[in-house]
Amino acid sequence: MDQKMLTKQMNYEKFLSEVIKWVFFGVGITAITSLLVIFSGIIYALIPFYFPVLIISVIIEIAFVWTLNKKVDKPIDELSFASVKRFFILYSIVNGVIFSFILASVSIYITALAFALTCAYFGLLYTITKYTTSSFSNIAKVCISVLPVMIIGYIILLFIQAPMLYYIIVFLDLLIFTGITLYDFKMISTMYEQSSEEYLEGLILFCAFELYLDFVNIFIDILMLIMDNN
Repeated sequence: MDQKMLTKQMNYEKFLSEVIKWVFFGVGITAITSLLVIFSGIIYALIPFYFPVLIISVIIEIAFVWTLNKKVDKPIDELSFASVKRFFILYSIVNGVIFSFILASVSIYITALAFALTCAYFGLLYTITKYTTSSFSNIAKVCISVLPVMIIGYIILLFIQAPMLYYIIVFLDLLIFTGITLYDFKMISTMYEQSSEEYLEGLILFCAFELYLDFVNIFIDILMLIMDNN
């Protein structure tokens, strides 16, 4: 994962492949952490609380994406690069603890199916951005502005049993992160073109963290749509 030798001479495809590597590096840390928590045996005493924890994790994910996108237009320096790297790894570990509730309570086949669908959906979104000229910025602005409303919706689900509302909120959340992901893929291309070679290392980490958040949120939404919400 050492990127010190990266230069601006790398083409965008290579740059994006490095970003994707870091995304799945973070996903791998999350998965390993989840398995360690499960095999410790402690998780089984907490299984009855997995649904509230799942909802809370979604709220946390939404809050992070909303905050990060609010700061995306601000200058990024070397200190923020180091901060993003530390936070990326730390957050992947913390996320793994949260995901242990899901992996311990949901069939491994359902989890695997949700992961495969998320990868396929992610690939579809990238393909859309690759062959379109739209920046998706207006769509992203609308999606980001709606995120606080989605947080309220998930909080409501913590206190009431409403299957129809559950599926409506999760489906809308998936649509929102679809729009954000489309924008992020375009943003990555723009930031790559505008960045000097000295900032490529940190830019890879920053973009990877953005896409990691998108991937995790889409995975949660797809998982919540195909699993039994009871």
